[in-house]
Amino acid sequence: MKIHVLNTGGTLGMVGKPLRPAKSAKELLAGISLSKNFRLTLEDYPRRQDSTNINHRDRVGFARAIRAAYNGHDAFVILHGTDSLAETCAVLGMVFKLSLQKPVFVIGAQMTKDESGSDVPMQIANTFRVASVFKQNGIVGVYSVCIGDVLHGSRIRKRRDSDFAAFYTPGRPPVAQAWPRVMILEGTRKFNGVLAVQGLRMDTVFEPNLGTIRVSADTPPWILLDLVRARRLAGVILECKGAGNIPNRKWKDGKNGSYSWIDAVRAATKAGIHVGILSPFEDGRVILDRYELGKLAKDAGALSLESLTPDMADAKFRMAISMYPRDPGRIQQFLSTNIIDELLPGFEDTAFEDAA
Repeated sequence: MKIHVLNTGGTLGMVGKPLRPAKSAKELLAGISLSKNFRLTLEDYPRRQDSTNINHRDRVGFARAIRAAYNGHDAFVILHGTDSLAETCAVLGMVFKLSLQKPVFVIGAQMTKDESGSDVPMQIANTFRVASVFKQNGIVGVYSVCIGDVLHGSRIRKRRDSDFAAFYTPGRPPVAQAWPRVMILEGTRKFNGVLAVQGLRMDTVFEPNLGTIRVSADTPPWILLDLVRARRLAGVILECKGAGNIPNRKWKDGKNGSYSWIDAVRAATKAGIHVGILSPFEDGRVILDRYELGKLAKDAGALSLESLTPDMADAKFRMAISMYPRDPGRIQQFLSTNIIDELLPGFEDTAFEDAA
């Protein structure tokens, strides 16, 4: 089995005080017990760095490295820092979508390889074991291995900094477990010969001018209005309350009069800035028609980011804006379409309530 390993940096390969990325892929794999059946191609990304510094341009670079090695390998492992690992999984998923017909694993570690008791050997060894089983069973897509759990890349999030089991997928259980034997559970994607024969495809444009604001009744709406006046944003994500509620309490703003967050949303959308509403909850679903405050936001032009995680919402919204910069309806359609299992399963049937 041929596996391409791309080393991008992160804690697992850091040295020194303070820690900085240094180790090569060859150094990271040295001394780790791996099957002799693996044939490895090792690649060090030109700029290995703390994952805090990794941006979407870098992530597109990772995708291009996968594409360059795609035909000659059975699986791909990206060695990464943990702090922005979820963002990289989201971007890779959106770049390749369903055309990816091989497994890709993005993994990190909470300790460096040189530290006593390090999780690096287990992370790497388990990932290679899982890669072999996924290949044998025709499982494809973007995943991450976190000690004993194999997690779907479309919904992965980091929740702990003081535990090796640092990651989880809100609203979705692990798709496999890595010990004592690899156990495949539900939620993986299987190889599709029709898609495979069409070849690997890439969508690589992400709108760069997008930001996220956490909104409450104590957050002044001039934060958004000032950005509207600056005319530098193409989109903004507002983390809401409940199922999509945005406060409509008026704020007094000196000579500028008084206005609410709903007014700020309306001003933003009128100026051509796309406003996405994101749930703050693990299993949250944005349903803008449920409450009055959500409906006011929708009427002001806001779009629902559905049940997306924050990391996937950022990647998918950026891509949607780049694809349909002047068409909010098409953006909403893209956001509401479950492409790679990034949305939570199920839906609400409101027929009974509507009839009542």
